[in-house]
Amino acid sequence: MALATTRGKEFALEELRLRREKNKGQEHIDDSKLYAGSPMHYYCIACDTVMTLPESHICAAPKLCDECVALKSLGWLE
Repeated sequence: MALATTRGKEFALEELRLRREKNKGQEHIDDSKLYAGSPMHYYCIACDTVMTLPESHICAAPKLCDECVALKSLGWLE
């Protein structure tokens, strides 16, 4: 499990709030302007954290970061 979920619900939700605030003004990377073979950048829909995957990644683009997936699996994130 992710670190925040091992510390309790209140701690996990506070960490999520802090990540949202930290990432709010962050400029998104435009993958179309990168060189071929560069890692692809995706953003978590819950907290806007950058998720970097190799261009050869075959699965569908991730919607949530690992921390938010853990929160959702516990029912703490809608």
